[in-house]
Amino acid sequence: GRRAVPAVGHAVLAINGTEVNGRFTADGKDVLEFLSNPANYPVSIRFGRHRLSSNEKLMLASMFHSLFAIGSQLSPEVGSSGIEMLETDTFKLHCFQTLTGIKFMVLADPRQTGIDALLRKIYEIYSDYALKNPFYSLEMPIRCELFDQNLKLALEVAEKAGPFGPGS
Repeated sequence: GRRAVPAVGHAVLAINGTEVNGRFTADGKDVLEFLSNPANYPVSIRFGRHRLSSNEKLMLASMFHSLFAIGSQLSPEVGSSGIEMLETDTFKLHCFQTLTGIKFMVLADPRQTGIDALLRKIYEIYSDYALKNPFYSLEMPIRCELFDQNLKLALEVAEKAGPFGPGS
């Protein structure tokens, strides 16, 4: 059989502020056709790493959860809260664990500042729009438009602050 080849490099994430999923924008336009038409220029394109599939996200989250638990147990500090940040040359993985044990993780550029504040904001959005939603079940994917909108807004604010934070 055929093996799937993982995507590498950068992908187009948005064109003129409209999200791109694969080859099409959120409003149904073909990206290649849109870019080939000179009438559409100037154009604003946001690039980034390809998005992970749901299965890839679950696999990585469960791997990190295991590392988090091992880190908590191996720590010389009594009552260690586990891994709060994992740092590499190309990214930092930040983790915020709530008092109820829910973990929020953010992958960021190693130079990005303000991630702790972003994680607290994400927890606030989760509390306001998922936990107070009578249709949300714990440990299930969050399917709530207001949660998605507010999370997207918080990420845009963090992204606009830039990798070195405001005033740099």
